Amino acid sequence: MRLRWVSAVALLVRRLVYPPRCRICGVLLSWEAPVGLQSPGEADLAGLFHGALCGVMCAACRSGVQEPSGQRCSACGEPLPGVVAEPLLCGACMDPDRALTRMTALYLYDGGPALAVQALKYKNKRALAPPMGRLLFVRALGAYLDGDSKRWDIDLVVPVPLHGKRLRKRGFNQSSLLVAPFEGRDGIRVCHRLLRRSRPTASQAGLSRRARLSNVKGAFELAFGASPRGKRVLLVDDVYTTGSTLTACAALLKKHGAAEVSALVFARRDMTR
Repeated sequence: MRLRWVSAVALLVRRLVYPPRCRICGVLLSWEAPVGLQSPGEADLAGLFHGALCGVMCAACRSGVQEPSGQRCSACGEPLPGVVAEPLLCGACMDPDRALTRMTALYLYDGGPALAVQALKYKNKRALAPPMGRLLFVRALGAYLDGDSKRWDIDLVVPVPLHGKRLRKRGFNQSSLLVAPFEGRDGIRVCHRLLRRSRPTASQAGLSRRARLSNVKGAFELAFGASPRGKRVLLVDDVYTTGSTLTACAALLKKHGAAEVSALVFARRDMTR
C-alpha cells in the first residue's frame, strides 16, 4: 500500500514538473487516466483507442476513429460488394492455396489511428508504441485465442522486418515495438529474427498496387537457421494497403513449411474508398 502511495505521489510530481503533451500536436494533455486493456469485450475498439491513447494524444488528435465495417473478405479484409454468401472471400482470395489465410485490422487508416502510425513511424514518437501494441494484443485475444480452452490459434508472432539500412536510419522497427505485449505469453513465441529483408526497397507510400507487388518481390528471406515448418504464424505490421508486403512474407513462410500464416495490423487503407 505504501509503495502504491509513493508511486502515485511520484507520478503527480512528475506531471507537475513535466506536464504531458500530445505527441502529435504538442498541446498539454488533460488529466485522463488511460484505461486498462484486459479483455476484448470491455468496449468497442474505437472506445479502446481513446482510452489507451489518452495519455499520449489529445482528444482532437484522437478523433475520427473508424473500425473496418460492412461485409469484408475474411482473408484480406477488402470490402465485398453487395451480399456475399459464405465463405466471405473476394475473387482474389478464392484460391485455396493463397499465402495469407486471414487478415485482421483494428482501424481504418484515417483520423487518430493514421496520425498515431505516422508519428510513430516518421517522427520517432515511440511513446505511442506501447498503447498501440496493447490494442493489437487485445484484438489478438478476440481473434486468435480460444476463450474456452485458453489455447492460441497461433504459434509464432513475427513482426514484418525492415532492411538494415532503413533500420539504422530510423533507429527502430515500429512493427517490433508493436509486438512487445505478446512477449512472454504462454502458448506463443515472438520471433524477431525469423524473417529478414534481403534487399532494400523503396517506400511503399504512393505506389500503385502493381508497383507495390514489384517493389517487394524477392525482398524477404528466412534468417540463417530459422524455420517456420509446421508452425501457425501471425505476422504483425502497422499498416495494410494492398497486402503486397504481408503476402510476400506469407508466401515465403508457406514455401518453407509454415502450416498457416495470418496477419494482424493496426490500421488498413481501403483502396476502394
